[in-house]
Amino acid sequence: MRVLIVTPLIPPEPGGPSYYSVALKEALERAGQEVSLIAFREVRRYPSGIRHLIFLYKVLLKARTVDTLIILDTVSVALPAVLAGWLLNRRTIIRTGGDFVWEHYIERTKEKILLSEFYKGKRKLSFKERLLVWLQKRIIFRFVDTLVFSTEWQRNIWMKHYALNAKHTAVIENSYPKKVLVAEGGDTFLCAWRSTGFKNIDTLEAAYERAQKECHGIELEVLRNIPREELHERMRTARALVVPSLSEVSPNMAMEALAMGLPVLLTKDCGIKERLGGAVTWIDPLSPDDIAKHLCACLDSEVYQQARARTVVHTYVHTYDDIAREFIEVCKATVCI
Repeated sequence: MRVLIVTPLIPPEPGGPSYYSVALKEALERAGQEVSLIAFREVRRYPSGIRHLIFLYKVLLKARTVDTLIILDTVSVALPAVLAGWLLNRRTIIRTGGDFVWEHYIERTKEKILLSEFYKGKRKLSFKERLLVWLQKRIIFRFVDTLVFSTEWQRNIWMKHYALNAKHTAVIENSYPKKVLVAEGGDTFLCAWRSTGFKNIDTLEAAYERAQKECHGIELEVLRNIPREELHERMRTARALVVPSLSEVSPNMAMEALAMGLPVLLTKDCGIKERLGGAVTWIDPLSPDDIAKHLCACLDSEVYQQARARTVVHTYVHTYDDIAREFIEVCKATVCI
C-alpha cells in the first residue's frame, strides 16, 4: 500500500498531529507500507485561501502515486486533501484530533463550555464557525471514505450533529506508551500548554492562588509551547502533571506521564475517562476550588505515594505499531488495498 500522510504540523512544531504524523509514518513503514508525508506548514506563510489552493496543488502532485491519503485534520488540511483525493479517485481517511469549531468558539467568546455540552444547546456561532460546520458536514465528511476517531466519546458527540454514517467511521485509540517509570518525584507541579483558550490556564492559576493560601510550600510551573523532549525532562523531576483543559479528547501528555510513573491531575471531561479509570486524579475544570483541593492533597506524602502507585497499576499499552495495523485494517475495509 502506498500512503500519503497529510498533516498540519511536523516536528519540531508542538502539538499532537506533529509527533503522531512521524510516528505513524515510521510504524506503517515497519509494516511494509510505502509512506510519504506532506505538511501544511509548507504554505502557512501565504494568505488564507491562497495557501489552501497552493496546498491543494501540492497534495495533488504527491497523491498521484499513492493509493490512500491519511489526513490528520478536519478543516484546513482536510478540505484541500479530501478534494485532491476525490479528484484523483484516491481513498481518503481523516483522523480527528480535537474539535476546531468548539476551540474557535471558546477563543472568541471566552465562554467556558465543555465539549461534551457544546452541541447540546443552540450556540450563537460566528460566520466563520457556521462556515466551518457547513464545510465539514456538507463537503469534507461527505467526500471522505472513513472518519477515524481516537475515542468512542468524541464519535458519539459528533454522530448526531454532523449526521455521520456509522459505517463510514472507526475508532483507533491513541498511543499508550510502554512503562518506563523514570519519574523521580519532586516538589513542583507541572503544566504544559499552547496558547489557546480551552487549555483553561486562567482557572488553574486561580486554583494555584487559593492553594497557596491553604497549603504551605506548593509550587507550580506553567510551560508554554515547550518542545516534547524538554517536557519529558521536566516531567522526570515534577511532582505531578496537571492538565486543567476544559475538555480533552485523548491527551498525549497524560498518557506519557503515566508511562513515566508521574501522577496526573486531569480534566474529568475527557474521552479516555473509562480507559484510565483510577490511574489519574480527576479534576473539575470549571472549579478552582476543586483543583486547589487536589493540588493540596497531592502534597500529602501518603496521598502522593498512592497516586504514584496508581500509575503503575495502569498497564494498558497501545503502540504505534498497533495503530498502523489498525489503519491498514480500515484501509482493507474500505477497499484501499
